[in-house]
Amino acid sequence: MIPREIIDELIEIEKGEQIKYPTKLFLVGYISEDIKCLIGIDNTEVYISKRSIKHIIDRRGFVGIIDELDTIISRPTKVADNSGKRSGSYIFAIMNGKARGAVIEITKTPDCNRVVSAFLISKNTYKKLIDISGRSAVPPFSTLQSGEKSS
Repeated sequence: MIPREIIDELIEIEKGEQIKYPTKLFLVGYISEDIKCLIGIDNTEVYISKRSIKHIIDRRGFVGIIDELDTIISRPTKVADNSGKRSGSYIFAIMNGKARGAVIEITKTPDCNRVVSAFLISKNTYKKLIDISGRSAVPPFSTLQSGEKSS
């Protein structure tokens, strides 16, 4: 998991400032075996770089979703192919049953699976995602707050 001091360090850095060791990776979770087979990856580990964490903080304005990455990766309610926009990219989404859901974009790279973005979505946008997992929905994600702001 991402050490809290790393998140705090990145919050303090002004947008556009240099990040120390921007490509340093942190393990954030594991993709389930059934999804691993579905999207054709070699391993279940998912990592995030300091640069991607900073991107989420700067673009999305909150860090709560960073704390929930493992839950979303391990138990998504929808998995959508995003390769049309970015090669080897998949969207892992989870809905809280109210007005908001969360999306994580994971990209397969030659060395590992990486989180490249994360953000909140509306219920209507969530409904538009085409689930490729073929699974029935899992229990709703209850830790997201419907009042959190999305960009």
